[in-house]
Amino acid sequence: MDERLINLARSLRGESVLVTGASGRIGRRLLSVLARADVAVKAISRNPAPRFPSSIVHCQADLLQSERLASCLKNVSAVFHLASYAPQPGEPKPEQNAQHHDVTVVGTANLMQEAELAGVSTLVFASSTRVIDGSNSLYTRAKKQAEQRILSTSSGLETTVMRLSPVYGFATEGSVAQMLAAIDAGRFPPIPDCKDKHSMVHVDDAVQALLLGMVEGGAAGKIYTVTDMNVYSSREIYELVCIALGRQPSVHAVPKWLLTMAALSGSLLETLTHRRMPLNMDKLHGLCRSAVFDGAPLAELGYSPIHSLQSALPEIVANYRKSNAKIS
Repeated sequence: MDERLINLARSLRGESVLVTGASGRIGRRLLSVLARADVAVKAISRNPAPRFPSSIVHCQADLLQSERLASCLKNVSAVFHLASYAPQPGEPKPEQNAQHHDVTVVGTANLMQEAELAGVSTLVFASSTRVIDGSNSLYTRAKKQAEQRILSTSSGLETTVMRLSPVYGFATEGSVAQMLAAIDAGRFPPIPDCKDKHSMVHVDDAVQALLLGMVEGGAAGKIYTVTDMNVYSSREIYELVCIALGRQPSVHAVPKWLLTMAALSGSLLETLTHRRMPLNMDKLHGLCRSAVFDGAPLAELGYSPIHSLQSALPEIVANYRKSNAKIS
C-alpha cells in the first residue's frame, strides 16, 4: 500500500469517520487505508458479519432505514458515501435494476437528512463518470439525482462529489479482471482496434481522490472527475493483459462483424435465459465506444496518480494467481 495514502488518511486522526458501502470493492480498500492510519472509523454494511479490520466499528444498517442511520451517525464528523446497489452474479442487465433508485436516490436522501441533523461537517460522495458519458440507464439517473441532493444541502455540511472512471486494481472483480480471467482461460478473442479510447483509474487512486476530497478545504461544493491521467484502447488493454500473463498477443484480430454477430447472439440468449452471457451488445458497445474524461482539475487538490494500468498489472496478475491457487 502506498505510503502517500496512509499519510493522507492520517489527516483524519481526531475525526470520527463513517464509511457507507464499506463492504464493496473501493470501500474495503478505503477501510484498509484508514485502519493503517489509525483513524477512528465506523463502517456501515447490510451484512451482519463482514470481514473488516479489527479496529473498525461495524454498524449494520440499511440506507432505507432512517432510525438505524441516525444511530450510526451519532458523534460522526465525516462521511465517505460509497454505497450503491450491488448487482447479483449473472444479472443480465445490472444497470437497469430498479433498486438503483432505492439505494442510491432514496438511500442518499435519507443519509443526507440524518447527516445534517447529526451535525456532520464533511461528506464525500463516490459517483461515476457514467453520468457524463451519454448513458441513460437507471444506474446513471440514480447517480445524477444523488449528486443533486448532495450538492444542494443548505446546512453547514460541506460536500464533494468524486466521479470515478471505471476502477481497476482487483484480482477477481471489475472489467479488467474479467478480461484477464477470460484471456487466461482462452475464452477472450483477439479484439480489433476500434479506434476507441477509455479513461480508467486504479482503486488506490480512487481512494486518494476520496481522501483529498475529505481533507482539502478547497474541494467543498465541487465535482471532480477521477482518472489515472492515461487513455487506453480496448485493444491496448487486451495486449497489456496478455503480456502481463506472459502470453504473446495475437497479431490477428477477430473481425468486428463477427464480434457483432456473437454479441447479438449473446443478447438474444440473455433475453431467453435471463442469465448474463460473456459477450452481448452492451459489452461490445462498451468495448468499441470512447469514454475519455478530463481528470486534470483534480490536481488542484494535490492529486497525482500512483498507478497506470501497465504498472499495476503485474500485481493484479500475481493476486489473480493466488486467488486461483486458493480455489484449487
